[in-house]
Amino acid sequence: MKSEHRHELQTNDLGKLVHQAEPYVETYGVKALVIAAVLLVLVIGYSFWKTSQTSQEAEAWTRLAAASSTEDFENVYEEFPGTNVADWALIQAAESHLQSGVRNSFTDRSAGNRDLEKAKEQFQKLLDSTSTKSEIRERALFGLARTEESMSDGDLKAATELYKKLIQEFPDSIFRKLAEQRVKPEEGEKVAALEQKSTQNFYKWFHAQSPKPGDRQQPGFNMPLPGMTPGGAGGDAKEDLPGLPDLPGLPSLPGLPEPLTNSPLTDDTKSDAPKTETPKTDAPAKEEPKPEEKPATSQEPATKTEAPAEKPSPEPATEKKP
Repeated sequence: MKSEHRHELQTNDLGKLVHQAEPYVETYGVKALVIAAVLLVLVIGYSFWKTSQTSQEAEAWTRLAAASSTEDFENVYEEFPGTNVADWALIQAAESHLQSGVRNSFTDRSAGNRDLEKAKEQFQKLLDSTSTKSEIRERALFGLARTEESMSDGDLKAATELYKKLIQEFPDSIFRKLAEQRVKPEEGEKVAALEQKSTQNFYKWFHAQSPKPGDRQQPGFNMPLPGMTPGGAGGDAKEDLPGLPDLPGLPSLPGLPEPLTNSPLTDDTKSDAPKTETPKTDAPAKEEPKPEEKPATSQEPATKTEAPAEKPSPEPATEKKP
């Protein structure tokens, strides 16, 4: 009876709750169903978005690993915006532009300037973004400092500030030693490398040069090699390039014909038959060894052959008389 009594009590309590909830269900029932449906849609949508993001990021990493040129890196950055892969692609594109810009500055100044400007723009974009990771920001700071130094016209303040900022923000950076070599005096020096007058004069002179792709093949190309004066070898420049040794003279090229002269022809040169001269050599001609003469022995045959003597004809036999 006790169990039956408890069951009756529970049934009565459940009935009371249902009876009390009827007004709320009638009033808010439709809204509750709508809210529940919205929550279900959000959960399903978030799950689908998370799956697609994971798949997209995996594809982006695959594309980045296969990239081999500056254009490839830029394509990954543009096709996967807002992802971690995009920032890594952009930093590699900027570093690639920096390398080609420095290289082209010696042979094609206009192309070099375009590459350096593009590198500067991409480095700055990464530094201005608040979502850039610290390891990417570290590389962007160092890259922008190198870009400012490469584009300098003798004023190296911007590059110096960036190197110092890198040292301050990233004291354990792998680039710290390289940055300190540019902005801190070395042992025995009073002034840092970028603060030396000779360094500033070099960048000022180098900025004024305008090499073109065909200049190296044309005579009169006035951009000297390292160690030569700005006006060329033997020029009247007031100052030599800072800190660069003079290069030795260029050797004469073998195989070039002798220059023609205007001297009149001599009798020897007028002859039709060309004279051939034996080549002169420094070492004296070696004499051929003579074979040693051995005395003739009885056993050795005579070397001279004589004509065989004619045999006398036999005399006719005389008849015997009886």
